Amino acid sequence: MPPSQIVGEYAPANDSETKSFHPCDFVRDGAGRFRLHSSVYTDQRIFDLELERIFGHSWVFVAHEDMIPLPGDYVTTNIGTQPLIVCRDTDNEVHVLFNRCAHRGSVICREERGHASVFRCPYHGWVFGNDGRLVGAAQRSGYPDDFLEWDLKLEGVPHTETYRGLIFANLDPNAPPLLNRISSVRRYIDLWCDRSPTGRVALPEGVHRYEFPGNWKLQAENGVDGYHGNYVHESFVDLLERSGERESGDTKRARNTLGLHNFAKGLPYGDGLLEREDGMIGTFPYRSQPSYCHQLERTYGSERANDILMQRNIFIFPSLFLFESHIRVIHPVGPDKSYIDVHPTYLVGADDQLNAGRLSEHERFFGPSGFGAPDDIEVFACTQTGAAAAGNPWLEFSRGMHRESTNELGEIVGHSTDETPQRSLYREWLRLMEGDCHAPKVNQ
Repeated sequence: MPPSQIVGEYAPANDSETKSFHPCDFVRDGAGRFRLHSSVYTDQRIFDLELERIFGHSWVFVAHEDMIPLPGDYVTTNIGTQPLIVCRDTDNEVHVLFNRCAHRGSVICREERGHASVFRCPYHGWVFGNDGRLVGAAQRSGYPDDFLEWDLKLEGVPHTETYRGLIFANLDPNAPPLLNRISSVRRYIDLWCDRSPTGRVALPEGVHRYEFPGNWKLQAENGVDGYHGNYVHESFVDLLERSGERESGDTKRARNTLGLHNFAKGLPYGDGLLEREDGMIGTFPYRSQPSYCHQLERTYGSERANDILMQRNIFIFPSLFLFESHIRVIHPVGPDKSYIDVHPTYLVGADDQLNAGRLSEHERFFGPSGFGAPDDIEVFACTQTGAAAAGNPWLEFSRGMHRESTNELGEIVGHSTDETPQRSLYREWLRLMEGDCHAPKVNQ
């Protein structure tokens, strides 16, 4: 049964068209193969339904607490295409409000980030507090005395919860608690946060934003794709060899080795990760920093410190990545248009030299003039263009399916070059697209 309408739900322009197809027709999962129809990247009807059933019913990352540290601080963002304000009121409480005036519907806040005691609508001058309450209107005499009692306000999203500084919101009034949703990926969020000796990750002010002419799911797939690095990022591997930092053969062996600590994992609810002991391309060499390693051991013990030092790319469905150097957020705009926000991170309690080294390595690979992001954007554009081809429309996501296993935590585990996380992503995609928004998720 399709889910009931949610607060702020995006309604497709032609509902009869949306109902004329079945999401299960676009995923073929069975008999040792997993295939996806390329129209999931191109079809407007599919994109409209994703906004409703995925972004309308999922816990979506909207900000980090460090982005709004003080009462009056705010950032603007989106869930799907729904405009939001994330802010702190005078009592230091976090609110996630729809960025829409209760009068005539104008966006109320047009800045990406700032500090304000009130939000004033640019259209007719209505004024709202940073808790969403209407506190005044221009030319007040045009309204009756009980005007402020009409419950006109900036509507808040139904649910807002925070875990380890990560602020999530959910547009579905019937959503399960956040801790239920992140129960399987929670340990990896903890390991990511505990890279800081104090357990706190901070975000310096500033964001690297880039747009690409492709579907949002291309980035969702790519961030946990361990197969493409040797090819898409070959120029960076060659650079490391020419500079004497690392032989290209060593890099490829580290990525291709079969055995312990070189995994791709699929988790419940569409989450997934890459996990490599020898690190990813473009990551800082933490294990070569003895003082930092000793600091982690003193804080967490040697066994947990070793687990923390494992290099991971963590995907939290539908749109959040936790990389070791940054938070990455996917924003869908259309079936063939998306933008990405990249927030570099700072490990509180680690020395300044280590954090400077992390930022330098981040800039070199992930930054605006780095090697990694431009390579990936080019591949996204290539894939989006190829998705329109009239030939065989089915895409193959079967790599490693024959050799993956399920561990004691219920995680599906494959080699780091296998498409295990992508299969988990699209199984969850299909579950939500078919309207099953709250059923417990068990990996297949």
